[in-house]
Amino acid sequence: MRLGCSRDAAIRQARYSQLHRDREAAPKLRTMFPVVEQLRVELSFEGDGAVTPVPQSYVLHPPACAYFSFPCPYGDCDGRFELTAAVHAVVEDSSHLIEGVLDCAGSRVSAFRFKPLCLLRLCFTLTAVCSPAH
Repeated sequence: MRLGCSRDAAIRQARYSQLHRDREAAPKLRTMFPVVEQLRVELSFEGDGAVTPVPQSYVLHPPACAYFSFPCPYGDCDGRFELTAAVHAVVEDSSHLIEGVLDCAGSRVSAFRFKPLCLLRLCFTLTAVCSPAH
């Protein structure tokens, strides 16, 4: 048994716990964006590896937490995709539709001393349904 395995698992668990605490501490969507009735977040991924993560889709309503930091779907990566600025943009945009691309800046666990960059590409679409007054 490699000693690094239990250490890596502890690091992953600590990251997961921090993510959970951050999400719970985030304000409600209705507080941050009072005009938003629904926010749809669609994520798809492109990578050079043999296995590419499956697309993800979320629909958020006013009582949901306004937390828009998504961990890289690779379990051995320490990266996050930050979409907070894009969410602000989609609410302000008259079409209430934003598409974008982000590259993961995290590092992947490796059996070697160096940690290779992840470089997973996130393609996202955000759609906001806002109250008619906006």
